[in-house]
Amino acid sequence: MKRALATLVLLVSSLALADPATDAEIRSLQAQLDRLQQEQQSVYQQFQMTQELRRTELQAQYPQVIQNSPEYGMGNGPPNYDDVVREKSQREYRIKQYTDDLNRMYARYLELEDQKKLLLDRLNELAQQR
Repeated sequence: MKRALATLVLLVSSLALADPATDAEIRSLQAQLDRLQQEQQSVYQQFQMTQELRRTELQAQYPQVIQNSPEYGMGNGPPNYDDVVREKSQREYRIKQYTDDLNRMYARYLELEDQKKLLLDRLNELAQQR
């Protein structure tokens, strides 16, 4: 009990002696940190969604052939060659776009992580100055 009371007294006295400019900078840094974390979370969610879209396209690129498939049954003719080539080309383009998007998002995520580290370092410096 005495220890908790002593800690509380030290905390209150440090707040009373704190520099208003330092407190304002700490609040500003914390607000910036919150914004960076929110943006980083958003980038991560977009990354996951794009990764799943890319995975789906990759799976569709090489479909499994099923014997006696209704697509190639007696009443259905083979698919048009031009349509197949066009679909394949479009799929490859989408896969490339998704891959480029994933690389861009990953780079942005790392950039945000570096910015967060700088803010956290500055917050630690200010905390030690108190």
